[in-house]
Amino acid sequence: MKKFILLVIVFPLLLFARQAVTVEELMQLRYPGRLTVSPEGNRFVFTVRTPDFRKSRWETRLWMFSEDEKQPRQITWNDANAYQPDWSPDGELVLFLSPRTYWDAEGKKQSGIVQLWALPMQGGDAYHLTELENGVEDYHWMPDGKAVVLLSAEEKSPEKKKWEERQAKLKFDAIVKDSVKENKALWQLDMRNKKNRLVAVLDPGVEQFSLSHNGKWAVYQTNYTGDFNDEQKYDLWVVNLATGEKQQLTDFPGPETQPKFSPDDRWISYLNQTTPDVEFAETDLARLRFVPGTAHPDTATLTRDLPRSVLEYEWEGKKSVILRVAEGTETHLYRFRPEAKKRRYIRLTPDGGNALDIHLPQNGKGLVYRWEDARHLPEIVRNRNERQLLLSHFSQQLDSLDLGTQQLFSYKSIDEQEIEGLLFLPPEFDSSKKYPLIVTIHGGPYGRFRQAVRQAYFTQIYTSAGYVVLAPNPRGSSGYDDAFGKAIWYKVGGHMGGIDYHDIMSGVDALIRQGYVDEHRMGVIGGSYGGYLVNWIISQTHRFTAAVSQFGIFSLFTDWSNSWQPAWEKMYLGIYYWERPINPQHPYVKYSPAFYVQNIRTPVLILHGERDRYTNLANSQEMYQALKTLGREVKFVVYPREGHGLGREPNHRRDVVHRAKKWFDRHLTE
Repeated sequence: MKKFILLVIVFPLLLFARQAVTVEELMQLRYPGRLTVSPEGNRFVFTVRTPDFRKSRWETRLWMFSEDEKQPRQITWNDANAYQPDWSPDGELVLFLSPRTYWDAEGKKQSGIVQLWALPMQGGDAYHLTELENGVEDYHWMPDGKAVVLLSAEEKSPEKKKWEERQAKLKFDAIVKDSVKENKALWQLDMRNKKNRLVAVLDPGVEQFSLSHNGKWAVYQTNYTGDFNDEQKYDLWVVNLATGEKQQLTDFPGPETQPKFSPDDRWISYLNQTTPDVEFAETDLARLRFVPGTAHPDTATLTRDLPRSVLEYEWEGKKSVILRVAEGTETHLYRFRPEAKKRRYIRLTPDGGNALDIHLPQNGKGLVYRWEDARHLPEIVRNRNERQLLLSHFSQQLDSLDLGTQQLFSYKSIDEQEIEGLLFLPPEFDSSKKYPLIVTIHGGPYGRFRQAVRQAYFTQIYTSAGYVVLAPNPRGSSGYDDAFGKAIWYKVGGHMGGIDYHDIMSGVDALIRQGYVDEHRMGVIGGSYGGYLVNWIISQTHRFTAAVSQFGIFSLFTDWSNSWQPAWEKMYLGIYYWERPINPQHPYVKYSPAFYVQNIRTPVLILHGERDRYTNLANSQEMYQALKTLGREVKFVVYPREGHGLGREPNHRRDVVHRAKKWFDRHLTE
């Protein structure tokens, strides 16, 4: 088993006696978000996001940590957020994106437009580098550091602007559904004279571009439309940065994503899927030979022998790639050598945690990434010779909090399939006592619970109050082999609310057999697909004393008709609802909790965002209406301005957690 080598760095905090955990404390914990490493490899700039409860908004600032200074410090203080930092190749600047206020070349005050900013590392204020009409979406340094390539929405012609202004004045403001989105544009910013040059106008679906090492090409992924529903249609293209000439590289079924050039620019690597057109398929590393002008390049999938999904990767050299791989409740880094006959995959990270990203400093000083586990917030880590050196120490903030314990919990489902989950136990847990149980269900369904302090449902709030919490990864979850992730797919005979339901209930039974769970005081909570499973579970069994359904699916007809991803139902069920006669065996009927609502007896709290584009508010409205009409105990809370996830505003997030806990307290402990 691999171990940490701890290099303790003091993080300022107030020391108190250990105390019960509050959601406000968990929300205010500071830790590194997006990270960028200096060329010499010993300075780190990263984002830190904290809540401003007074204004109910999230604030994202840049922080810096140096191995020489030993202590992190905040380096941006402007009221506007700063994010997506990146060091210049010479280490003198850090660029970032921000909607800060600035005065343009004509002396006009501009506000709310995301532009590219530069912060001198030798001291001085940040200054804006761009004044693009539609702001900056993404950017990358040219290898020589003399220019930056930018992605933005295409600027409108003066004629179109005048026409739109006139239409707005006359109140011709009808919304045309699925109207064509604006094209994207690629620009090149000369860092010497701060002038922009338009490289090429691209289509509306462009995302995730990267540059060749010789500075001649950009490769990008596009789904052409920019619609979320077309997430399975990404192809790869390249554009010549000198001429703007574009060339399509892939036209395969399914998506090709995360394109990058190899160090010698001979190859373009990317991620593909074992099965096209389904978002729950295993993802693998692939590559194609890059020959400008070649219409059908040679391609090969490199990691088909790895029975887990590759989440991210970086070229380490011409012959090796660092992979970030999902493995159950953990996420590991591997050194992958495609041409090696032995030890093709060398694991670099220790048991029990999750690597969050990959950074390879120019000086070769050692692989850098962020790492978290059940005892650590995300920390900055250096890896040398397959051993981890913990550089930062943000987790000291946890010293005064009594989080209880977290452990892996494995059990057998009804068909003897082994299922994993996380088990959270209260502080001073006593196995001879009986505790109330809360079962938490993740979304996706192609998601997973991971070994980490940070949990989507703020699990420690419940353990601190004396609950046992089970967080299972049932079939349909990510992090396991391809068959596991596809187990609820119609093509293998599976369905939503099928084997995943039995996997969850088998976990409950396995925990009850441990002897310390009171089976008469059990609650269940979930969001998104987890909300669907909550709705399904309480329509199939009366074993739970209370339920909290968060932005879940109630009717598959309703969800399909209102979601911005109607392809989701087709992926899992195989048909559109009109393709079969509507009867009790129709999958949109058979697997919708709506058609079993009369069975629900469990008191349920329903929470949903007003602007949810994934699982529309109509789902929860229909569930509430039915339960209210049936005379069941139900409460329905709608959060204005909130989309999917109920986390846009910190005070809404607090309210969600407080309401859920009070609901469980009322029904399970009072």
